[in-house]
Amino acid sequence: MTALTVYLKRNRFWGTVLIFAIASTVYWNLLAARRYVSEAHVVVDQVQTTVAPVLEVPSLVPTTSAPRDVLLLRDYILSADMLAKLDAKLGLREHYTGSYDPFSRLLYKGISFEWFLRHYRNRVSVEYDEHAGVLVIQAQAYTPAMAHGIAHMMVEEGERFINGLAQAIAREQIGFAMKEVADAAKRLAQARQALIAFQTKHGLVSPTGTIGEISAVIARLEGERSDLSARRGALEAYLMPTASDLVQINEQIQAIDRELHTQRARLAATGGKALNRVADEYDRLSIEAGFQQAVYQTAITALERARLDATRLQRKVSVLQTPTLPQYSMEPGRLYNTAVFVLGALFIAGILHLLLAVIREHRD
Repeated sequence: MTALTVYLKRNRFWGTVLIFAIASTVYWNLLAARRYVSEAHVVVDQVQTTVAPVLEVPSLVPTTSAPRDVLLLRDYILSADMLAKLDAKLGLREHYTGSYDPFSRLLYKGISFEWFLRHYRNRVSVEYDEHAGVLVIQAQAYTPAMAHGIAHMMVEEGERFINGLAQAIAREQIGFAMKEVADAAKRLAQARQALIAFQTKHGLVSPTGTIGEISAVIARLEGERSDLSARRGALEAYLMPTASDLVQINEQIQAIDRELHTQRARLAATGGKALNRVADEYDRLSIEAGFQQAVYQTAITALERARLDATRLQRKVSVLQTPTLPQYSMEPGRLYNTAVFVLGALFIAGILHLLLAVIREHRD
């Protein structure tokens, strides 16, 4: 019997620690299942296109920044949706339950999806490098081919997700702008139709222009009446009221007065189709048509702007490093884990040993 055996029998506490250290060493170096790691590096870039300048109007949908797109991609890769697609195509649940290592495998095939998702997130790493702006994707599996397949599908589905998200926003933005254009065009057509119907009803292309023409006629008639009144005053100085010249001038003045009364009645009257009322209604309809024309032009400009914004929203997932096909199992870190477990056991054992020694001294 060696001195070590005798010592361990007398100090069962340290013997237990030694057994634990030997067991952890055996497990990490001989029994722990090999896990291969496939790694890919991706970035999300904005699609650069050359577009014609248009009138600047407020954007309907705010553009997103690159870091936000990368973080969205990261969240999607770690999501339950991604796990469901991976499991359906690659048989991930069966693969993770196929290992002989009970400490690293998924316990059994029928385990709940929540525990399956937690295990998946422990075997997948998606980290964002803020300095380089690169998303580093790592996938662990028990075979090199499965690790490569997982990483490849995550990159592929992530690219489809980013493109689909940008296209959905673009479709919504352009669809809203096109609806506004259609509504504005409909209102403009209605306003123009109302204006044309009004002109047809009253037989006037422009009541305002007609009022101007009538006003010019009234002004001319008033001028002629003033001239005739001046001539009549001059003739009354030396002619009898029954003189033919004086009678003729009086008849001309009366005819002008009747015409003035008629023309003034056309311009303004208490009822009927007075031109002032017609012109007021025409101006209202004309202003409405002009307003709808301006709204329609603004909607057209907004639609063009929406198309430009939709172009700017397009994103492209660029793969800087394609998923690697691992040749050596990087996980678990055997030497590192062995050292951590042994040193941790010794550290805890030392603390417990010290506490027990303190307790024994107090009892003595």
